[in-house]
Amino acid sequence: MDQRSTRRDFAAGCLFAAALGLTGVADVARAQSSLVVNSYGGSFEEFMRAEILPPFVEMTGADVTLDVGLGKGWLANLRAAGVEDAPYDVLMTNETWASIEREEGFFEPIDATMVPNIEDLWPISRLPDDNGVIGTLSPIGIAYRTDLVETPPESWADLWSNPEFRGKTGLYTITNSAGYMTLLMTAKVFFGSEYETEQAIEKIAELKPFQQVDFSGTMETMLTRGEVIVGPIDFAAAARLKTQGVPVEIVAPTEGMFMFEQVFNLLKASESKELAHEWINYILSPEVQEKWVRQYYWAPVNKDVTVPADLEDLVPIWGERMDDIVLWDWQAANAKRDEVIEAWNKAMR
Repeated sequence: MDQRSTRRDFAAGCLFAAALGLTGVADVARAQSSLVVNSYGGSFEEFMRAEILPPFVEMTGADVTLDVGLGKGWLANLRAAGVEDAPYDVLMTNETWASIEREEGFFEPIDATMVPNIEDLWPISRLPDDNGVIGTLSPIGIAYRTDLVETPPESWADLWSNPEFRGKTGLYTITNSAGYMTLLMTAKVFFGSEYETEQAIEKIAELKPFQQVDFSGTMETMLTRGEVIVGPIDFAAAARLKTQGVPVEIVAPTEGMFMFEQVFNLLKASESKELAHEWINYILSPEVQEKWVRQYYWAPVNKDVTVPADLEDLVPIWGERMDDIVLWDWQAANAKRDEVIEAWNKAMR
């Protein structure tokens, strides 16, 4: 009996145990009526279980298992299992991680004929040759405290030229995807190419001292406390701050924005390809996209979704305005990631 047969025979018991939280996804076998997908934890997981999963389960009758974690952990799970026995059917992750996993052979192109909603997406969402599809996104601009800044920023270059920001700027650490994208944008703005990372590191070092933050929640906290008065943050995070009464505003820089995105990828090893395509099509549907907009202030990727009037101030970047988001070649960027991190750490001591 081969390994896949053994895992299928093990399915019933494992899926029941997984539902009770007694086993991890790496131990879960899959049948044609089951689907293994992933989710971030905390409120994201709660929303997935309460609002996203139930309609899909009702519609398909499928057993859906969520693996809760983060990008680095999902990559580790894939590598531990191997390409032929990857433990997911569809993997949602940032393109920074997806590009690595795609290059290592874990994914295969989406069959567009099985995902009708893919034809209704804004161009930014559809990856070349349908090697994954962006299901959610939040553009990243420059946020600032309206009560602490006299001259609001208009461009990335203003972080260097406005003396108000000296010593009061927040930036993401280089190991955060937004930190790496800030570096790429700096290289593009000042040196004409995102690949001029060495010069860009030196340029960012000119902003010292500045606060380095690990993730967007930390940036939100520091902006709320006034520990930083300006810094890159995604529009959804700025919307959350506004709803909490924090005097913050956010601008789309003249040179362009970048984004936090979630790419949905089809696993080559999936034994539930039809169901996996149904899941991707469901994520891209107007109904689900509207839920993302209302819950998280994310820009809808489906053209049939309009941001409600009561959310226009909180979700100003959507539709054709998403053309102003700069896309990166993550395969090329990741190829030099280790040397970039080392150079960054030396320069920012």
